[in-house]
Formats: sequence, structure tokens, C-alpha cells
Amino acid sequence: MSRRNRRGNTYVNNVRGPTSALTSFLNERGIRRANPAPAPRAPAPPQPLPPEPEPVEGQPSQEQVEDDQPAPTSSSFSTSQPTRTARLTRGRSVTSSTAAASSSNSTTRTQVEDDEDDDDDDDNGEEEEEEEKTLVPISVSVGTTHTRVTVTSSSSSTASSTKAAATAGDKAGPSKKRRKKACSDDSNDEDFNDITGYVSRSKFSHKGRMPQGSNKIEFCSRCRARFTVKAGSTPAVDEDDVGLLCPTCAGATAAPSAALKPKPAKRARRQQQQKAEIECQVPTLQDLCIQKIANCIEDVEAFGDISDISMDKICKIISRNRSLNTETVQLFLDSRHTDLSLYDCTDIAAPGLQNIAQFCPKLRSLRLKLCGRIDDSVMKYYAEHLTQLNSLSLIGPILITDAAYIKLFEAVGKRFERFELKHSARFSLKALEVLCEKCPNLTHLRLGDLDLMTDDWLELIANLTKLKSLRIRNPERERITTASVVKLIQAVGSGLEELELKGCVELEDSVLFDGIRPSCVRLECLDVAGCEEFTTEGVKTLFEDWTTNRSLTYINLGDCILLKDEALVAVTAHSGTTLQNLNIRGLDELTKEGLLTMVRCENLRTLDASWCRAMDDEVMGQLVAAAPKLNKVMVWGDHRLTECCPSRKGMKIVGREGDYIDLRYL
Repeated sequence: MSRRNRRGNTYVNNVRGPTSALTSFLNERGIRRANPAPAPRAPAPPQPLPPEPEPVEGQPSQEQVEDDQPAPTSSSFSTSQPTRTARLTRGRSVTSSTAAASSSNSTTRTQVEDDEDDDDDDDNGEEEEEEEKTLVPISVSVGTTHTRVTVTSSSSSTASSTKAAATAGDKAGPSKKRRKKACSDDSNDEDFNDITGYVSRSKFSHKGRMPQGSNKIEFCSRCRARFTVKAGSTPAVDEDDVGLLCPTCAGATAAPSAALKPKPAKRARRQQQQKAEIECQVPTLQDLCIQKIANCIEDVEAFGDISDISMDKICKIISRNRSLNTETVQLFLDSRHTDLSLYDCTDIAAPGLQNIAQFCPKLRSLRLKLCGRIDDSVMKYYAEHLTQLNSLSLIGPILITDAAYIKLFEAVGKRFERFELKHSARFSLKALEVLCEKCPNLTHLRLGDLDLMTDDWLELIANLTKLKSLRIRNPERERITTASVVKLIQAVGSGLEELELKGCVELEDSVLFDGIRPSCVRLECLDVAGCEEFTTEGVKTLFEDWTTNRSLTYINLGDCILLKDEALVAVTAHSGTTLQNLNIRGLDELTKEGLLTMVRCENLRTLDASWCRAMDDEVMGQLVAAAPKLNKVMVWGDHRLTECCPSRKGMKIVGREGDYIDLRYL
């Protein structure tokens, strides 16, 4: 449907936007597709007939004259339709009442369409009436490079003006340049721009962008509020501590400081410290294939000969997608496998879990997460058929009773080395007693979220003198006391390399300097997150002059809410050179001076400093410069850390305000 712009030009085609090079070439050569069938036109309103003259003797009547006239041929056009000439004229309104058909295929005649769009206003209607009164019949001949317009009307004034314009157009050059000037596309249509807000690409400029490297975010020394220091401006300075003041604290009458000179605005450029640090790296071809297989896991019949690492990746993906069920678990069962980990067994029924021992009889290590549908019959089947099993991890086995555990422990006996059990309400003291008696060679014991755990359990665990890793997580409040934990550490601490007491909220400082300090001489990983009763003095006493222990590589002090700067100073002084993972989440009492001591950790790789309110750009800058191996920093809730904080390629800063976080890469 055609429409008009403010200049009154009619768009014959329906194409909006810039014209491509191919379209321009075809327009210059006059190449068009065959004309479609003309749309039916509305009948023209009847015109009043002039009065018939009275017949005069000797002259033929009107009927006789009409009979004598020849019938119109196919070359004369009595209807108006958009043709090749109409498209070539690109908006000119042409009409013709009578004309002879040209021998050239490119010569046609057009007539102005009376029907316009429904949304045309009254002004457009008046313009149409005026144009219809002054229409000039013309004929157009199309050549290879020029378009010649010839006036066929008898009106001398109109013909002379039209002919002069056509001759001037011929002298100006090829039709391409003339058509550029005559026709208007949507990029110059003011009405179209006003309605849609479209701006052509030619008007886009990088100069209109605000320079990213010119402005700077600062904090007010009085109210600690964030404010922006624009390029070329000088913020007010506090006379007391020579700190910067925000406009609210400075007031309208505050005089700018002469010490800070305005800096000229720099040219906008991309800087690494201003980019989002969550980098979505290009995946490898192997990862793409693994992702494709995981998405179509229902259609896979067998994996074939693939590595255990690739199979483990596929298992993680389909577990996250909740696609691991009784049917798909068969893909991971092979008689050659010795290690198997299933990360979501929620949809695997008991027969599917039993097939693990049937198809993988050589398993040595088995890890089942969210295995709430495993029962006693499956455990008894494992005890009978898994004759080489020495490591078992069960998370969420809510249906297994003590009888099944006891039968398993008696079957595995002395070859059992690792046992992990979490979220079970039926594992009792009786089953633990059989475990400690029948499996004396245990080196890794991990018990968490067990409702029946008490101090009596710790007395039995103290008999396992070969332990290297001990984890006791989230016991019931007031069921685990400080004295029993101290006795346990004194009994097995000499061989421990990993100790976790996460969530033991009732423990006091004596666990640190009476249990861990004198006994744990080989300790490398310490996790006391959530021990809310630990104080700064206790942590300071543990790490100061701890000569019996060389240093730690992993320390988790998260949610120990009473710790202050002195505790972190003691930690970094003792283990700063070897520390690789540090968690100080929720230590709100730490100040900027205390956080700056982390620059001693030159081998640090992972840091969780969430909800440490003193963390800012300066601390992050010094930490990035001091720890070249640092690749991930968690900063949730650190509102003083801005998007301008220093960083480097390959390092992820997770949780910073204003950043886009892609959870797939966390």
C-alpha cells in the first residue's frame, strides 16, 4: 500500500529502509519482474453528463458518431495500475487520457491512484485534489543508462516546464544520481522517524557516547555515599581528613580544593578494568559434543569408547537437567568401570540402583547423591556382589536401616577406607560401633546432618587412629560439646590432613588452642565455618608462633562473626605463602587495614570475601597485583566495590553490583 510523506511524494513500492547495491543496479538497468495482475479498483463516481445538443439538420447524431468510432484496442489503457514506468518514476504522479502504445517494452502510461491509505489526514486529501487538477500526461522511455521523459500534453506552459526539467535531468548524468535526488527512502522520511524513532546508521557516531574512562566513582569521607566525579570537575575536599566530599556534604557554598586539578577528558577507549569480568569463554569442540549428547540423552543407545572424564561431564549435565532416570542410567554402567558417580538419583528406582552392582561388579568407589529411593534390599545386594568396594558415599539415603548398614560393614571389612554419609535419620550409634570395629583402616570419615549424632559417637571415632580426613558437619545444637571434640582431636589429630567442624555452633576457643594447635601437626585444610563462639583471641592464639605446623593451604573462617583484624593478620602471617583458598565470608568486623594484609597470600587462587563491607577498589587492586594466580573472587554484598575496580584477563569477580552474572560458569 502506498503512502505519502510531507513533500507529497508517493511511495509505489512497499520497501522501507536503505536500498541495496543489487536493487540499485536492477533499477538502473530497468530490470523488473513481470507485472502482477492489477488489483480491482473501486468504481469511479459518476460524472454529470453535459446537456445533449439539439440535432441539427445535415449533421450526424451522437449515436452515429459513437458507432463510427473504432473500438479501443489492447494497446490503449483505460484502467490505472502500477506498472514498470510507475516504479521507475519512484513517486511521480502521472496521468494520461489518450495516448498511442509505444513499440518499446519499457514505454507505458500511468495514472494517479485515487485510493490512498486509511490513515491519511484531510490535508493529504486536499493535496491530492490539487495535484489531480495539475496532472501532466507524460510518456517515459527507458534506456540502458538514461531515462527520457517526453510531454504529450497540449498545454504549453505545463509542457515547457516539464520538458525543461526532463532535459535538465538528462544533462545532469545517469539516472542513478537523478533518482537519488528525486526519490526518498525511509531514512529521510521525517514522519516515519517521528513515529518509530528510527535513526539511520549514518547518523550513529561513537562521539556521542560518554567517555568511559573519564568519570570516576569515589566515596564521601563523611557519609560514605557513592558519587561520581565527572571529567574536568574538581570535587570538594574535607578539611579534617583531606578526603573527598559528595555534593550533599560539601554544600552549595563549599569552595573547590586547589590541590585537585581538573584533568582533561581522555579519549574514550576500552579498558580492561571497566569490562565485566564474567567471561564466557569459547567452548571446545569436545565440550560442544558433550553438550549435544546430554541434550539428546533420550535418543542415545550407547556411548561407545569414551573417556571417564567425558562420561562424568555428561552425567553432571543430565543430572542438572533432571534427565537421569532408570533408563538413562544404563548408559553409564560398564563392567570395566571401577569408579562411578551419579549426581542425582531422584528418578532412579530401586531396581535401577540394583543394576549398578549387577553390571559393574569391579567397582571400588561408588558415590550416589540424592539417593532417597535406595532401600535395604539394594544395600544387601551391594554387600554380596561388590567384592572390591572400598569407598562408599551416600547422600540422602532416608530408607536404609541399621541392619543393612551392619551387613555392609561386615562384608567390606578391613578393605573399607572411605565412608561418607549425609542427611540420614536412621543411622544410629549401633551402626557406627560396627563400622569402627569392622573397618579399622578407615582414612576418610565424613558425617553430616545426622539427627542422632551425640558425644558418644565421638568416643567411638577416636578409635580410628588412621584417619587422614575427618568431617563432622551440622550436628544438632547442644549434642556436641567442646570437651568431647577436644578429646577426639587429641586422639586422631596427629595424622589428620583435613579437619572440618562446620556448623558446630557450640564449640569454644579451647578447641583451637587445646585440641588443634598441639595435635594437628600435619594439618593442611581447616574448616571451622559457622563456629560462632570462636573469638579473635582464640584464632590469634592458634596461628601465632605455630611452629609445629608448617602452613595451611585451605582455611574457611566463614560466618565466624566475632573475628576482627587481628585474627586475619595472624592467619596471613602463618600461612600467607602457601594459602590457596581463603574464605572470610560474613566477617563484618574486618576493616580495610585488615583486608590489606591478604597481599601476603601470593599463591592465592580462590577468595570468598562476601559481606565484608570494607572491601573496596583499593584492596582489590593491591590483591590483584600481589596474587598473580588469583582467578576467582566472591564479593556478594560488598557495596564499596565498584565496576571500576582493577582486574585482569581470566579472573572472575562474582557478585559485584552492576555486573552480568552467567550462572552456567560459576
